[in-house]
Amino acid sequence: MAGVSSKKNTKKIKDIEDIKDYMSRKFRKPKNLFVLAVTLTVPFLFLVVMSFYEWGFIGALDETIGLRLHGSQDTLLTRFFIGLTRMGDAWFVALFATFFSLYIWRVRKHARLSIWYFLTVSIGAGGVNQLVKVFFRRPRPTHVEHLIVHGGYSFPSGHAMGAAIAYGALLFLIIRASRTWVPTVVGSLILVPFILLMGISRVYLGLHYPSDIIGGYSLGLAVLSMSIGLYSASLKDKGYKKGQR
Repeated sequence: MAGVSSKKNTKKIKDIEDIKDYMSRKFRKPKNLFVLAVTLTVPFLFLVVMSFYEWGFIGALDETIGLRLHGSQDTLLTRFFIGLTRMGDAWFVALFATFFSLYIWRVRKHARLSIWYFLTVSIGAGGVNQLVKVFFRRPRPTHVEHLIVHGGYSFPSGHAMGAAIAYGALLFLIIRASRTWVPTVVGSLILVPFILLMGISRVYLGLHYPSDIIGGYSLGLAVLSMSIGLYSASLKDKGYKKGQR
């Protein structure tokens, strides 16, 4: 019985390694990442089209979903979402990106990856988001009370986009550095719900429409995918070996 159990465990480990190897081969190729980036922009582009038609039925859904979520207010839930949303504020993301980049550079001794992370978060979560917001100039919701004060435009959500890029890139680095599935699984179980809850918090607090959140996730993940693709392409161009990446 012990021998059978050992063989089953060995097979499971081999299956997991095969899956990881397959995913690594697929998503290490710049071409595949660029295709993924284009695909991820589809929801964002759809919302862009709807914006030229005064948001159409999307606007009606925005208000309906927003009112229902905003109507489920609870004191503890409100405190939780306020605390959560602060971790997506520009100052917090900038501080996190700075210290984490320094950690990669000084502790992990990987200057190239440190620069990649800092530039990805700074340009993607900061520059790109603000440029798109200024272009569309969508006002924040007026049909619900804002539970915290926040200026600026609404589409796409900077918190949703910033979380997808900053914390999505963090998850990418965890997966990249993992030699077993444990860090990958733990990181995913923490960061994926965190990113999703960040978007929900913005609607709950009355600061965004649901379509702002979807647009932020779509554009943010597309930018992240494009950035990973460019990083992978630069490694191939420079002739880096696997251990140096």
